[in-house]
Parts: sequence; structure tokens; C-alpha cells
Amino acid sequence: MIGYVLKADIKHYFDTVNHEILIKILKRKVKDEKVIWLINKILNNYEMKIKGIGMPLGNLTSQFFANVYLNELDYFIKQELKIKFYIRYVDDFVILHNDKNLLEEYKNKINNFLINSLKLELHPDKSKIIPLRNGINLLGYRNFYHYKLLRKVNKRKFKRNFNWKIELYEDGFLSYEDFISNLKGWFGYAIWADTYNFRKNIIKRLESIKNL
Repeated sequence: MIGYVLKADIKHYFDTVNHEILIKILKRKVKDEKVIWLINKILNNYEMKIKGIGMPLGNLTSQFFANVYLNELDYFIKQELKIKFYIRYVDDFVILHNDKNLLEEYKNKINNFLINSLKLELHPDKSKIIPLRNGINLLGYRNFYHYKLLRKVNKRKFKRNFNWKIELYEDGFLSYEDFISNLKGWFGYAIWADTYNFRKNIIKRLESIKNL
């Protein structure tokens, strides 16, 4: 049996979050008007293209509000559509099913919900239904049935950054300890994919430059 995945992305998500809708959602749980006032100040302390629309990407509050906003989508998908295999990370989400036509139906219903309830819409180019055997690009990995790989673009980015840090080290602008410290975060991410040989080669190169 062939499985399929709806891999979806919300178009210009952070730029299109509606402040009025977000405040209404927050008021269901937050009854303190002073807190609501503060949230409004935070939301409006940002140069918006359209007043009352959008949030800055870098703010920690934006990450929190972004998840609160799309909690409405989670409820719609799980409670209304009764979809079992659903995963969301901020504005990226996947739905797994054996029936491609049903996924197409879900896609249309979800897009209608986003438009009517949250004033958002699915990205027309980045929201697709594909066979699971092709792998799913999610959270920096290319996920397959029994294994996952790093996305090629992420590996290329790492190699550029790694070579640049080698130059800094060789020129005396970066200590070996700081070099290793900077790599730890990336290794913590890469270890969850099938990268044993790739990481082994990096370690060999590190050992070789240390002995220069």
C-alpha cells in the first residue's frame, strides 16, 4: 500500500498574523486586562506593513504567540476533521494518510478554515501531496520510512561555515576550544540523522588541524 503526505506551509505566516484575532484567542485564557495591554504593546512595537498585521521573527514572544494562534488549527484538524497522523512545528505541518484524494479534501478544508477563521492561507507552491517513499522535508531533515538524512542545503551551509572557521583557527582568530564549542550544537542536530560517516570525517579533519 502506498502512503502519502500532505506537506503544508502557511503563506508569509509571521507577516500575516492578525492581532485582533490573536488577542481574542488569548482573552479566552488571560483575564487580566493589564497583561492584555502589555501584549498589545509588544505586538505594536514593530514596524508593520499593515497596522494590526504581523509579528517580528526574532522575538521570543512571537514564537509563543505563533503557536497559540495556530492552536486553533490544531483543534480544527484533530477535533473537527478527526485526523490521526498530524505533526506541526510552528507554520509547517504534515498529515499522513493512505488515501491521496482524502488528503486533497483535507487540504481544501484546512485552507478554507485558515482563510475564514484566522485570515491566513496555505502557501500554493509549498503545500503539496507527495508519496511517502519520496521522503518528507521537515525540521531540517529528509525523513524516510526507516531513516532520515540531512537536507543537502543544510550540509552545504555547514561545510561553508566549517571551512570558514578552519580559516579563522589557522589565522589565530579562533581557539581550538571555541572551534569545538561552536560545533557541538550542530553535532547535536546532525546526530539524529544518518550522518555517522559524515561526522567521522569532520572529527578526523579536526584532529588533523589540531596537530598542525
